Amino acid sequence: MSGTSSQLTSPVVWVTVFAAVAMIAYFSRRRLQATAVSVGLPFGLGSTTYDTRPLDRAVAWKLYVQLVTRKAALPFDSETDSVIDVLDSLFELFGVARELLLELRPADLSCRSGVAQLIIRVLNDGLRPCLTRWQSDFRHWWGVAREDPSNSALAPVELQKGYPSYSELVSDIQKMNTELLKFAEELLEIANPPARATLRRKRIVPRAPSDAPAAPETAAESGE
Repeated sequence: MSGTSSQLTSPVVWVTVFAAVAMIAYFSRRRLQATAVSVGLPFGLGSTTYDTRPLDRAVAWKLYVQLVTRKAALPFDSETDSVIDVLDSLFELFGVARELLLELRPADLSCRSGVAQLIIRVLNDGLRPCLTRWQSDFRHWWGVAREDPSNSALAPVELQKGYPSYSELVSDIQKMNTELLKFAEELLEIANPPARATLRRKRIVPRAPSDAPAAPETAAESGE
């Protein structure tokens, strides 16, 4: 018994215990420390470096998921997509972002190098101007057009093409899609999950015109 007691009070044992506790504290502190992430802001808002903490990264991940599963950040197809659906998706994005911002502390909201300011800038300086320009005007026109008996036979995607500024509206929506997709990629960079490389969205490459000449076969493709 005395042998066991002397082993427990041995300096080697205490040094080992102290080292283990110190390592646990070190790695726990590292997980809580801010991580500097440099991102390029969408909508021509420049670029900056954010000191993100675990809660910032969690909020960034949640907003990333919301963006890439909504019409707001998906390429708009004028032949199949509804303008009303896209405007609804953009408007709902504000509510989603507000709820996520409420998960942060007041001090996080006032921190210029945190994810909260990034989200607020993109919403207010990037997203809001587009909605302010089109939301009310198109919805008013849409309500009147839907009530017009002469339009009763038109499908919604055909009817919306009658909007006087339709081409300009679609151009703005498509630019918005592109910028929000950039924003989503930057949020993913901030969130930095373990499988980030496999989660990154594939970049959209325009299809070649149908009458374009086929690319020549390489030696490897032809089997030579």
